[in-house]
Amino acid sequence: MERFLKSRYRIGEKLSENPFSITYKGYFAGTEKPVIIKIYKRGTLNSLLINRMKQKVRELSLINSPNIAKLIDGDYGWQGFYYVREYIDGESLQQIMDSQREVGAEKAMEIAGEVSRALELAHAKGIVHGEIKPSNIFIDSRGGVKVADFIIEGEIKEAMPQKALSIMDNGRYLSPEELAGETATAASDIYSLGLVLVEMLDTKATALEKGMAGGLKKVKSGAVFNRDALGKFPKYLQDIIAKALQNNTVLRFRSMSAFRASLEKKSLIEESSRPEELITIFDNTVTQYGGDDLSGEAESLEDLGRVKLRWGKEKHRNWILALVLGAAFLSGLLYVFFFVR
Repeated sequence: MERFLKSRYRIGEKLSENPFSITYKGYFAGTEKPVIIKIYKRGTLNSLLINRMKQKVRELSLINSPNIAKLIDGDYGWQGFYYVREYIDGESLQQIMDSQREVGAEKAMEIAGEVSRALELAHAKGIVHGEIKPSNIFIDSRGGVKVADFIIEGEIKEAMPQKALSIMDNGRYLSPEELAGETATAASDIYSLGLVLVEMLDTKATALEKGMAGGLKKVKSGAVFNRDALGKFPKYLQDIIAKALQNNTVLRFRSMSAFRASLEKKSLIEESSRPEELITIFDNTVTQYGGDDLSGEAESLEDLGRVKLRWGKEKHRNWILALVLGAAFLSGLLYVFFFVR
């Protein structure tokens, strides 16, 4: 018996399932035009998250980009919350890597550049993906690159216990700040894409295993890739990866645009730091290299400033007194000259 969703989509074969959702290949009702249907099981999402997801679906459906899998529909039905996106005739980057096919440096940079183009557009609209990984990046039959499950997965991941499951099961692609419990940002997408780029270049270059153990190592040491394993690639590419994978978000590329520009120009794009970034760097330096001593110096400088201010005020008062005395002395001389005979 055929099943329908919203009387508009026919549900076909099941493609995958996890504890929270089931993904199907579907079709527009009455046609053979395929779509992807993802249904989140009842009880997975609370009402607040459902309403937020509906809003995200509306925002994403308005974005048209050759590098973003088009989001067609999304709502809450009797099965639970669902969304429908375009079907991509091709294969995921994960499938390509699992088949042990070599991607090559030029192709890897091209793919990363196209993904960054999609993310750049989304970030400009205030949208973060939050779940960049090889299984969400597709190469279609014409060689085009598309990013799928845009923000949907990232939004779901912020709910508990999905967040805990994400860390334990797929912490490999999470940024250090996400592993520390913070919400994903544009900087987090940069980090995740940096990791994907490393894996495309050499799957052995990533030093972290999957799961919680790998996540803890990432947060503690920050050593997520082996430079020696990437030694056969140009230094500029190693430098780009190193910048994208900085543990401190301030030290990463300031934007996805800068990441993409570096890949295209094959040169690390240096950016001028914003004032707030300099403050953050200074604060981190103070914490790391002796905040107490520097705070003492700051207090000494503050005291010196007060002394200078006090001296300035006293100097100002002395000039006024000198003028008053001079005027009195001059008045005395005039009095003697004109009146005393």
